[in-house]
Amino acid sequence: MIKTNPTLFFVDGEAPGAPGLKGSHCKACKQTVLLQVAACPRCGNRELDSVCIGQRATLGQSSEVFHSADGFEAPYFIGQIETEQGPRTFAPIAAAPGTKLEVGMPLRFELFDRPDGRVGFAYAPAEGIA
Repeated sequence: MIKTNPTLFFVDGEAPGAPGLKGSHCKACKQTVLLQVAACPRCGNRELDSVCIGQRATLGQSSEVFHSADGFEAPYFIGQIETEQGPRTFAPIAAAPGTKLEVGMPLRFELFDRPDGRVGFAYAPAEGIA
């Protein structure tokens, strides 16, 4: 299986709780950050656990994009997401063109097969989960 960005997310079986985003959890101050880092950005501690995060998130601002980009046929959505563990990032949102997305709506992490044979991810609206 070839991932679109191997440094950004886990697929099933790669980590406990996968699939989800790759993160680091500081053993000293308990800060969780996006990606696997060598030192905690809050306290500088170098003892971090690699964790799977972002299985659930909430939507911040979002936008419908009308120009195709690598692997995304227009129109598509992009949005700011806040994972339930705290880190925020921008991610594709799996929603039909013209869908009304609302700030604060619950999202869930999903893997999808791309036409080029790679595996990518997006966040999909998750009715009923907070």
